[in-house]
Amino acid sequence: MSRAFTLLVYIAGLAMAIRTVSGFAIDLGVYRAGGQAVLDGAPVYENELFAGLLFTYTPFAALIFVPLALLPVVAAQSLVALGNYALLTSSLSRSWHALEKRKALTLTLLMAAPLLLTEAVRVTHSIGQVNLALLALVLWDLLRDDSRRTKGIGVGIAAGIKLTPLFFVAYLVITRRFRAAAMALAGFGGTIAVGFLLLPKDSVRFWLGGTFTDAARVFPDVAAVHNQSLRGMVLRAFGGLSDETQGLWIVLAAVVTIGTLALAAWASQRGEELLALTLCGLCAATVSPWSWGHHWVWIVPLAVIAVRKSWWVLAPLFVLTFPKLHALAAPAPSVTEPPVFQGNALAFLLGNIYVIIFAVTVLAAVAHLARQHPHEQARVEECRREFASV
Repeated sequence: MSRAFTLLVYIAGLAMAIRTVSGFAIDLGVYRAGGQAVLDGAPVYENELFAGLLFTYTPFAALIFVPLALLPVVAAQSLVALGNYALLTSSLSRSWHALEKRKALTLTLLMAAPLLLTEAVRVTHSIGQVNLALLALVLWDLLRDDSRRTKGIGVGIAAGIKLTPLFFVAYLVITRRFRAAAMALAGFGGTIAVGFLLLPKDSVRFWLGGTFTDAARVFPDVAAVHNQSLRGMVLRAFGGLSDETQGLWIVLAAVVTIGTLALAAWASQRGEELLALTLCGLCAATVSPWSWGHHWVWIVPLAVIAVRKSWWVLAPLFVLTFPKLHALAAPAPSVTEPPVFQGNALAFLLGNIYVIIFAVTVLAAVAHLARQHPHEQARVEECRREFASV
């Protein structure tokens, strides 16, 4: 395949990324409004900040969004569009280098544009979300060699912006990387301390007033199809929110978490560090009380793994995340019409596509690790050590 064609595909993806950013970019608007509230000395969490939406991130996040508030809207949108495409590229490159260093650049450039067609990546671009930044930060941090003294700090900072990356602390503990786990907790604690130092009232409200546990601030109906987590799937399948369905979700989430951590530890022991991290990233979105479709950006390294290991069973599931198809069962929040497919198997598939992708990934990972040949394991471990030392 020629270099010119590869570069053309990548540039086409860049053009698509820029075009994808809507004039509204609703989440970017919330970020800018949060940063503006900091500049104005106004409460961050008391009132709706932008387009009727509340600020749901940490006080530390509000502080780092201040530069976005200082930019004109168009400049902020352009910066986020280019930045997100660069972060997508970085995550692909980091993932490919962990598995197949020789063809990493070519494969990275070829995959960026197709991944923009998936809902998780496309919506992250279109609304100006922060998900790809957190993905890139965690991959950069945890794919480093264990000898790096600061390993874990990236996880802590990422969790200081959005809490979900705390899942990786459990992974670091179960794989006996105690120094990295401590570093992650220290980084996370540092972001909380910065928040209390610079935004004391907002920090008290967020951390001590129950704001960070209030899922209704994200979306009032936790059983809505927009909730692409295990909790959402359970509530939709068993009649909505009740003590029984809530209890069932908690039990299932605990089982899934323990099982995934055990599987990730097995993968790490076999030298499959990228697979281990991807399992954890997908599981975090699965067991979270609320996960939008665009939270599932861990399908980016999953796509790399699927191509490298020929897990083609995931290909049609990836296609079903394309927004036009996915909207048949999960319309955008602004759409008032009911889903086209309702109450049938197709609606269940489309409406829970990410949890299903996670389940299939778990099965594929178990099958792969069970049959992994010793020489393949040694080659993967050698590649991982070479890359981690860079």
